[in-house]
Amino acid sequence: MESRRGGPVIEQPVIIDIGYIIGGEEGHLLVHALLGMFSAYAEKTGLIHDVMERAPVFGGGLKSAKLGIYCVDGDQFASMHQGTHTLIRVPPNASPQRRHMSCAGVRVSGCNNLPLPLEMADWGEERRRYILDPYRAIIDARRGKLDIDPDIVFAGDFSGIA
Repeated sequence: MESRRGGPVIEQPVIIDIGYIIGGEEGHLLVHALLGMFSAYAEKTGLIHDVMERAPVFGGGLKSAKLGIYCVDGDQFASMHQGTHTLIRVPPNASPQRRHMSCAGVRVSGCNNLPLPLEMADWGEERRRYILDPYRAIIDARRGKLDIDPDIVFAGDFSGIA
């Protein structure tokens, strides 16, 4: 088997850093949800993975997390997910007219000094928006609005956004 660059296929480790940006408790819960999403993806696809760091916060959720995954195309994985992920929803105990926005940043990098291409999205560039209220949708920075239930993506199924 050959890679798309013509060389042999080599699984390389990639590090996924997920960090809280804004949104209070909802933002911390988004970091936790993103860690779960990437872990579920690795489980479903049979990739070797390991949660390397978790920084919990009082009240639930995570301030940051770090996940290592061995995959064949780390640069492709990075280009799909690196950037700012935004969650828009009505929090429990809030009035239905009050939508809340929270953000978490995802940075994907090689470890063991394996560089990934520099043309990937920057940490601050919006990558994906998950809208849970008043309707359910995903808006991807590369492809626009997608007809995918956000729950499917949070369960680790990236087939509709690849």
